[in-house]
Amino acid sequence: MSNENYQLFSDESGYGSEHRFGTIAIVSGKKSNCRTLNSELQRCLDKNKKEELKFSNLSGTSSTKKAIKDFYRLGLEYCSQGKIKIHVIVWDKHDKRHDILGRDDIENMKRMYYHIIKRAMSDWSSVESWEFFPDEFSAINWKNDIVKYLERTNLDKKKNVNPDTLFGVIYNFRFPEFEKCLELESHKYPIVQFADLIAGVTCLSYKSGEKFNIWLSNENNKNSLFPEPIPCDVSKKEEHKFEIMKFFHETCSQFKLGVNFSKDKCFKTFNSKTGISIWLYEPQGDYDKAPTKK
Repeated sequence: MSNENYQLFSDESGYGSEHRFGTIAIVSGKKSNCRTLNSELQRCLDKNKKEELKFSNLSGTSSTKKAIKDFYRLGLEYCSQGKIKIHVIVWDKHDKRHDILGRDDIENMKRMYYHIIKRAMSDWSSVESWEFFPDEFSAINWKNDIVKYLERTNLDKKKNVNPDTLFGVIYNFRFPEFEKCLELESHKYPIVQFADLIAGVTCLSYKSGEKFNIWLSNENNKNSLFPEPIPCDVSKKEEHKFEIMKFFHETCSQFKLGVNFSKDKCFKTFNSKTGISIWLYEPQGDYDKAPTKK
């Protein structure tokens, strides 16, 4: 069991009804590692003369793109070294769970937060003491709406065989304890901005993966002797975001993090042991429906 608290930092993208896909990104790790990463990310901001980075505000300025790339490179390197873990949950508002009349997007997001935080904590074995720092979101009471339920959740339900017990089985119990839960202003904490950049680029891959794939093919064929570009209407803003999306994927590959741009034309992972997990939430059955407004 670790004596040092572990921390969770989060941000989300596309949760509202105007977006088809929503994402939540969680960056987690030992408190000392998170503190060091936050300091190094701040130095990236200072070096590039930026106060804050947000994926939704990505512009074509070279300094902004360089700063975002520096964030990805540094954060993903930490991930490859086991200093932090990255968990992302994606939900599709057009699937049978979400495509219902009167869906409550705020209540639904609370449930998505519960699922992804539970998974993030479960992936850190033998850790019980946590601190949770979400980006500001006034519609959620983090302690009452999410933390209260997480503290009642057993993170370790595996059975251990023990012939000395009456029935030969020991049930494991690991209930998390949150020593701190505090909203943060993202412009003051670069590690929250890093979570935003992860949520944003993942959301983009689900929203515009087909178009990105065509753009990437055209980019790769530019230097061929007889290039035959595939017609694709890509705006300047999309082009800048696709450049960042390409860099993110290449950097994940460089650090062997197992992030696939799959046949479904979106980012996915198939092995959480690499340190990064991207999970498309799918309905667990006909009973699994998004909450509706009362």
